[in-house]
Amino acid sequence: MKTLYLVRHGTVHNPDRITYRRLPGFHLGERGRREAGLAEEQLRSVQADVMIHSPMERAEETASILNLTKLIPTRTEEGINEWDAEETFEEVRSRMRAFFEDWVHGPEQIAIAVSHRDPIRALLHGLADTDFVWTDDREPPFALPPCGVYKIEGHIGNMTTSLIWMPEELK
Repeated sequence: MKTLYLVRHGTVHNPDRITYRRLPGFHLGERGRREAGLAEEQLRSVQADVMIHSPMERAEETASILNLTKLIPTRTEEGINEWDAEETFEEVRSRMRAFFEDWVHGPEQIAIAVSHRDPIRALLHGLADTDFVWTDDREPPFALPPCGVYKIEGHIGNMTTSLIWMPEELK
């Protein structure tokens, strides 16, 4: 059975409230590091084959915290990067779906992927429009709190998707 844990990166230190998307230099704040530590506790027992993260600093930092006790192979994946200002929603959904399809047909059975709110939302919307079964009681547009963890699992043609954890203070 294939299992993909999708994790949104933790809260970014952004006191000037800049719309940063793909701007470099935006790192996790203290709250984001705490959120990632809590998510790590939730995922500690997961025996993942790989940790995948977006090339943005905040995603890499979140992945590093999630991988503190696992020490599993890590790779950067452009396909799960933040929404680029030049992209449409359909383009983001398409590249996220391509990442997902590559993973589904790839060798890793269990993966943790750290991405961003809008790309994760685009993928989940795309999956909800297909033959995937949504098992959470929440409906789209999907709650996507910092360090919230979605789980997609099953076999090709029969997969379920659900939000399995979010930081308690955000519930």
